[in-house]
Amino acid sequence: MIEDIAEEITETDLSKLKRLGIDEIALVKGQKNYCAVLVNLDTGKLIAILEKRTQEELRETLTGWGKEVLEQIEEVSIDLWLPYKNLVKELMPSAEVVADRFHVMKQINQELDEQRKAEKRAVEAQKNKKQKAEKEAKLEVLKRSKYSLLKNEKDLTETQKIKLEAIKEN
Repeated sequence: MIEDIAEEITETDLSKLKRLGIDEIALVKGQKNYCAVLVNLDTGKLIAILEKRTQEELRETLTGWGKEVLEQIEEVSIDLWLPYKNLVKELMPSAEVVADRFHVMKQINQELDEQRKAEKRAVEAQKNKKQKAEKEAKLEVLKRSKYSLLKNEKDLTETQKIKLEAIKEN
């Protein structure tokens, strides 16, 4: 079934391919059954869907394109999974490897949330009485601040904008 769909929507002319995206998608959410997708990042067109996301299957597909196509690729966007990164460096040594935006933003959001939690724990751990009032004020600012920090500023509600300003001031 995947092959039938892929045949209908794929880009077959790779002569101008400069920017390649390699990612994996879940075939069925929650079942850890993934396939790999290869996309021309300049046109947004699908190049291939691989049944498995293994390094071996990706190697077979990429080498099947021929040396000329691989040498013209200037940039490859991946999730920085080491087997993919190593394979790209091996087959396309002159191509720049970049992290895909989804995984970069996911990492930034996780780190920001961890920092927010660490700040809250640090405030809660303060012991002396003088710091107690400051502690309460800081805790109040940090309460319910997760989405004020993680959302795009243009998407914030008025309440979240006020919360974000209070966080910046503290």
